[in-house]
Amino acid sequence: MKSLAEFLLEKIELAGLSITGLSKKTNIKIEVLDDILSGKELFLSVTQRQQLAKILKCSISEIKEHERTFKFNEISNDTITNLKKQILNKETNLKCPVCGEPLITRIAKMYDLEDNIIYKPKAHCVKCVFQIKD
Repeated sequence: MKSLAEFLLEKIELAGLSITGLSKKTNIKIEVLDDILSGKELFLSVTQRQQLAKILKCSISEIKEHERTFKFNEISNDTITNLKKQILNKETNLKCPVCGEPLITRIAKMYDLEDNIIYKPKAHCVKCVFQIKD
């Protein structure tokens, strides 16, 4: 099976586009396209996938077939609990337990039925689909 980069390069060639032309038509930065086409990026955002499929005249599912799939090993409750504590303690440079890439974190401020403030840790990975959202 072809890699995502190989698949997209073939489609770009068939479309007769340069990387610059593809960048302009899709509104995806050249640097991002370079990372995708060099094999550094193996997983696309929904928007990137839609833009590329439209311009390269292929289906979204075709692109998705060539992306790297993430096989999750069971992540322990202790790991998630520790991450939540670190987020609430405003620790920085937290890493994804799945792929090791940086986590984007925030603390959501919510209210319960009695108007008490509740702080909920939230996080998502910059690379894979891991997230903490409860």
